[in-house]
Amino acid sequence: MYKSVSEVCADANGQEIRNHGIFAYPVACYLDDMNVVNVISHWHDELELISVTEGKIIVGAGQTQKILRRGDGCFINANVIHDVRRVDSEIGILHSIVFHPRIIGSRADIFWLKFLQPLIENKQKQFIFFDGQNDSETVALIEKAWQAQAAEIFGYEFDVRNFLSQIIRELSEGSHGKAYLLTPAEIRDNERVKKMIFFIEKHFAEDISLEQIAQASAISKSEAHRCFKRVTGLPAVQFLIKYRILLAAERLRSTKLNVSDIAASCGFLDMSYFSKAFREIFNVTPTDYRENLEMI
Repeated sequence: MYKSVSEVCADANGQEIRNHGIFAYPVACYLDDMNVVNVISHWHDELELISVTEGKIIVGAGQTQKILRRGDGCFINANVIHDVRRVDSEIGILHSIVFHPRIIGSRADIFWLKFLQPLIENKQKQFIFFDGQNDSETVALIEKAWQAQAAEIFGYEFDVRNFLSQIIRELSEGSHGKAYLLTPAEIRDNERVKKMIFFIEKHFAEDISLEQIAQASAISKSEAHRCFKRVTGLPAVQFLIKYRILLAAERLRSTKLNVSDIAASCGFLDMSYFSKAFREIFNVTPTDYRENLEMI
């Protein structure tokens, strides 16, 4: 039920193309344990809602970094680069529900024209934080939608659409949550980083350089370094390494390939360097990581 880095696939514009749900019902829910997975910077044209069920996490959207604790939640608008990670070594578990706006309304109806389109195009509502105390009703709606989607009891589609519609209405009213504004400079950086992330996703297994990554967005190496760090919190080369490690972790979880083959498939030809880089993120070796999963 968790989403992982290997499932974030992009098209020629760097946009995620993985389907969340099916075309006729474009809704999917995920459970992410930050001690097991990391959700690296990506974006999609669906809307996303998150609620923290245990511990605390950091959600990055654009250049905004926000710590969410148990009972908190957030909304991430369409096409906003975002990531989720744990706070140091603390526990962090979240529920997320990703849905295409058409589950609520199509481009020809009042729901799109009056509520969805203005929300999606509103640069002041790209990332909205829900405080667990002041916005508990909104976070409760996120949980209700998530639980209904996860349970899949007959007719759950009606319930999910109803809960999501209530949340969209609240977001449109602006009566709940704290919105964070993306500045023109942040929007520009986001577009640059989208192109560079797409290049990394396409060529991660190859021996690629910072210069090649920068060329993907037609900027200098120094600007690529700074721009990437402003948006994702990591310089481009470190992002590439982390992307490879998270992809390797997903393959350790989901395949029976041996560790050396997984390392090579993710762009690591030096096993000692792979093990060192893996340990820096997960605090265990790749082999121990797989063995620990088998014990769960």
